[in-house]
Amino acid sequence: MGDQEGRPNVAVSHDSRANELGINSMNFVNEFIEEIQRQRSELLSLLGRREPNELEVRLRKQLLTHWHDLPNGESSSSREFSVDSSSASRSLLNGIDLFIVRALMLGSDGSRFKKMNFEMMRGITDPTLASRFERILRDLIEIQIVVENCPHSAGDLVLIDGNLYGRYTHLKEQIDIRGWEYLPLLLFEAMQKMFEACREKEITVIGVSKFSKTRVLSHALLAEMGYPQKLLDIPDVEMLYRWRWGEKGFTTPLLLGEYAFVDEVRAMGDEPERYIHRYFYKLPKNLWEWGVEVIEKVPQAPAIVMFHMIPERGEQPLRIDVPANCLGMNDRITDVSPFRFADASVVEGVLKQLLADWGGRDVYNALLYVVDREVKLTPNVVDKVYRSILGSELEMPIEYDRSSRRFYG
Repeated sequence: MGDQEGRPNVAVSHDSRANELGINSMNFVNEFIEEIQRQRSELLSLLGRREPNELEVRLRKQLLTHWHDLPNGESSSSREFSVDSSSASRSLLNGIDLFIVRALMLGSDGSRFKKMNFEMMRGITDPTLASRFERILRDLIEIQIVVENCPHSAGDLVLIDGNLYGRYTHLKEQIDIRGWEYLPLLLFEAMQKMFEACREKEITVIGVSKFSKTRVLSHALLAEMGYPQKLLDIPDVEMLYRWRWGEKGFTTPLLLGEYAFVDEVRAMGDEPERYIHRYFYKLPKNLWEWGVEVIEKVPQAPAIVMFHMIPERGEQPLRIDVPANCLGMNDRITDVSPFRFADASVVEGVLKQLLADWGGRDVYNALLYVVDREVKLTPNVVDKVYRSILGSELEMPIEYDRSSRRFYG
């Protein structure tokens, strides 16, 4: 059966399929399939199921010149620590928002360090802003727990879930929440303290991202071939999926300096006071001098060495970030404009450690896997344990707003 143009009747043919699968017709199965068929060619092209164009062919060849075999041998680190955080937010019936953030640092020797932050404030009207606030709190507490426990990790490795470079570059100005405008400066300061601890204690900090949508490698490859960086919009992970699928190895390390915030870095270095006046103008006057000191140090922070690795054939690439000074390099953010390839050998020790920790698809890093499971804030803990304790300590009922009650009971 078909329509006047001879095409199969989608509604009829897939109703029976939905019934076979036990899918209720109210799930819009037919409509979903119709949308797929309508966009079929565009979707296949987006997913790489097509012949690459001329520029993509050249990019693929350039990627192969920056692809390396993984090293052999055992890791040399005697101890390592892993850091992760978890958070939850709830809206109360009286318009108050609460945020719970906690971090955990686990050592391979069995040591454990905990840190927690709890904030309540009058409701934030912009949900994107609330989400950003929560994300910064998590980034901050992860760095703080490393800084506060550095004496326990001298000479060893600290693995942090997520990338390091973005913690600087994603925060270029104040956050528009009354009383918290300076929050990005607290993160900048914590990062600077961590970098200094790396120098003093010879700690190697490694950021491990399970997934990343960065385009910096594709930009660097295009620039190396003489093309504008943004001539082709292709995430690094897409390149690796299309052209390195079924392989294992790693990409040439890239030094990241001013890449993601060129204008801001130069303004911070040249006129830090003016930068504070322009981008942190709501900072209390008594904190301006402190703010200027924090800002002027950003360009002097270590550049970040970034690379992608595929530890096993058919596995998803990991993005790895390491401060340059942890690898014996003196390059600062202001010294690298915007990025520069480094010798592949500088990350050999890091690769050996990560390969030693590799546990397969679900256990991409043994210690990070454990700390992720232990630090995770489940709805049961938030809405039964913490909610009950909060009400008991404040001697008043803690009631969620109507939208929150739908999800959390």
